[in-house]
Amino acid sequence: MKSIFVKNSVKCISITLILFVLSIPNSGISEESGEVAKGKELFQSKGCVACHTIGGGKLSGPDLQGVTGRREEEWLKKWIKSPDTMVFSDPIAKELLAEYMIPMPNQGLSDEEVVEVISYLKFEDSKKEEKEEK
Repeated sequence: MKSIFVKNSVKCISITLILFVLSIPNSGISEESGEVAKGKELFQSKGCVACHTIGGGKLSGPDLQGVTGRREEEWLKKWIKSPDTMVFSDPIAKELLAEYMIPMPNQGLSDEEVVEVISYLKFEDSKKEEKEEK
């Protein structure tokens, strides 16, 4: 009789632990949210794909795979919003211009659109991280 009780208790505890683990929010972005979808559409429609890839190598601009890990979010916001002014004052922006010899154009994005593009880049970075973990 005791062994049935112990087995059932172990099953209950196991199920409870599994449900608890599944309820913990994922720190990365696991699904393409509305914000991510808008960012992806902006990335394509504003012509970013003409100069940048995400994991496909350099073009006339850097490959953006992992950019959200390499750069602070505040820097990315400023860069995406006003690349034309940052090349005069920011050391990283100056290095990028020296390396690629083509200035990134100002796309006239709103603050909200900048956040959407960064959300898309984070989403792409999280997909790569998930693949590496497997």
